[in-house]
Amino acid sequence: MKGHIHYLYQALSVLIFFGVTAAAAAEEPAGVMYQLDTIIVTAHKSEEDKQDIPASISVVDGTTMQDFGVDELETLTGFIPNVSVDKIQNQAGQIVFRGIGGMTNMNRIFNINVDGVTIPYSAIDTFLDVERVEILRGGQSSLYGRNTHAGVINVITNKPAPEFTFDADAGYENHNTWKLKTAFGGPAGDKHAYRVALGYNSTDGYMENDFLGTDDGSRNEQFSGRVMYDYRPSDDSLIRLSLIADRYDGGFDEYFPLEQGIGTTTMNNEEGSVKGHLISPTLTWEKKVNGLDLTSITNFSSSNSQTVYDFDFSMMDMMLFTYDEDFNTFTQEFRLAGETSGSFKWLAGTVLMLEKLESLTDVGFGDDAGMMAMMPGMNMIGDGTIDSRGIALFGQAAYTFLDDFELRMRLRLDYEHRELTWQGRMEMGGFPIVPAQDYTRDDDWLGVMPAVSISYAPAENQRIYASVDRGYKVGDYASNQVEISAVKEPVDPEYTLTYEIGYNALLADRRLELSCAAFYIDWTDMHVSVVKDNVALMQNAAEAHTYGAEFEARWRPTRGLEVFTGLGLLEGEFDRYDNHPDGLDLSGNALPNAHEYNFSVGAVYRHSRGLFTSLSANFLGLKYMDELNEVEQDSYTLLNAKVGYIADNWSCYLYGRDILDEKYLTHTFTNAGRIGETAVIGAQLSYRL
Repeated sequence: MKGHIHYLYQALSVLIFFGVTAAAAAEEPAGVMYQLDTIIVTAHKSEEDKQDIPASISVVDGTTMQDFGVDELETLTGFIPNVSVDKIQNQAGQIVFRGIGGMTNMNRIFNINVDGVTIPYSAIDTFLDVERVEILRGGQSSLYGRNTHAGVINVITNKPAPEFTFDADAGYENHNTWKLKTAFGGPAGDKHAYRVALGYNSTDGYMENDFLGTDDGSRNEQFSGRVMYDYRPSDDSLIRLSLIADRYDGGFDEYFPLEQGIGTTTMNNEEGSVKGHLISPTLTWEKKVNGLDLTSITNFSSSNSQTVYDFDFSMMDMMLFTYDEDFNTFTQEFRLAGETSGSFKWLAGTVLMLEKLESLTDVGFGDDAGMMAMMPGMNMIGDGTIDSRGIALFGQAAYTFLDDFELRMRLRLDYEHRELTWQGRMEMGGFPIVPAQDYTRDDDWLGVMPAVSISYAPAENQRIYASVDRGYKVGDYASNQVEISAVKEPVDPEYTLTYEIGYNALLADRRLELSCAAFYIDWTDMHVSVVKDNVALMQNAAEAHTYGAEFEARWRPTRGLEVFTGLGLLEGEFDRYDNHPDGLDLSGNALPNAHEYNFSVGAVYRHSRGLFTSLSANFLGLKYMDELNEVEQDSYTLLNAKVGYIADNWSCYLYGRDILDEKYLTHTFTNAGRIGETAVIGAQLSYRL
């Protein structure tokens, strides 16, 4: 099988070579050129030209994602400077913005918004029927609130269109992987319109278990769907009801002892599994009132995720980890925006939030647990509930003066009351062996998050800016722990302060887009693991800083050809971390899960006769996988390619990801690691009406 795949890679390379050669030979003269489209974004909660926003923003539209085979967050971030994913398993990971976010967190941090709503669900990084994705780097708490102290990812989906459209894609890859997607919709009367998007993915995965004799340790099956219905009672009013639903079911036999080296085989005695589902309806109302824009967004999200895996990552029957989480959240956001004489724009809003997180953590000890001085057959259980109620007030004002200068100020006040109820149990065969331990507490946290920027437009379609943003991550409880001494120590909020200067421009008759930025981030009151009375706890016990630079360019040198590149440079280290659980002072160590650099380059070509080719390469620099800097992932390169033919209504493609078959780590535990996706070759057939 591996030999066959090798020949397929060679065939793909030949096809790409001849495709590019034929395209160059048949190309029109270099003087036939056209402009890049204006990019409208909602990064600051209202529609603006990307060039007018004084911030570091990367935007990838649905067409570009299709061109380069981007269908999940991890693949997308390979193209984005100083953004990556600390991928824990198929459906879970932490987003790392400029070195912030790669630490172990007490509970999950959600900073992915879909159509203006934060969806608290680990599998939402699968893109379905997407219009564009906006990646905002730097503190965004002044508009988006808690847990966006490093950045935000906004997913904007396709909306109901005034005419009927139908899209369908079917793809097959090695590892018995199927990817099916469809989206359709249109008008349903003079004032009504709808859109439906459906997706299905399944794979056997690339992990094998030599101990159990299985080859589907990273298997996964996922169903995704979204329904959207629009009602326009008048020209200045819109009522939109949307519903997102998702379900996944897969394996969790992906971790191997680091001492054996990076590979695709494990020796775990338990396969493990992951399951989850989501239901999330949203009601949006937009209306113009006396020249003002009123927006109301109401969302309820209910999700469940279950994880079971071999906690000792070996053939020994020592520990089995089980985690079950229910997450229910209700949010109501109101916004009002206006403009005065074109020189003063403002926005004000409020958000109400009700949230309930219920978690059950079960660490079971098997027949070989005596080697760890633990009792075989015993279970240590932590059963926790966090109830949160919050309210936030936020606003933004932008004032243009002297024609070419703009002062933009933002402020958010975020109040949250949290209550913890926790019970710890030790059981044998389902029966308690010691009295249960109960613990309750509640806390109030208030976040004050200001931001200010000043920018100057030296010429049309050019802007120079400087900004300062304060980011905020809410206080938290270790409700997913099984020992009461760890649960009793909550952490207060942590903060970031981001200083940034940058330049955005459209040049060369709007055929060249440039963006560059330099930044410095001060990270204080960090949530880290420390030792107190011989127990590992979470405390606000560290400080760190990061600094670096980013550069992006997009160029259309001639008709049918578009070229892009991106570069991120990053330095980050602990300024203080002197009570690590291993008894070491980590001050001066590099921050984990952050590449020292990432460089991407690519091109896409469409010939008037239907030939299509895309090539891209992502060069990712060294990163440390842990706070101790003991596990090091060296630099590596991901090479991707796609070639095909596009007709009026249909298209077909052959593509490859990680053609060089690089072996690299995506996450590590104390003594075990997870490998990234191995080389992939696939075919895709698409239809558009």
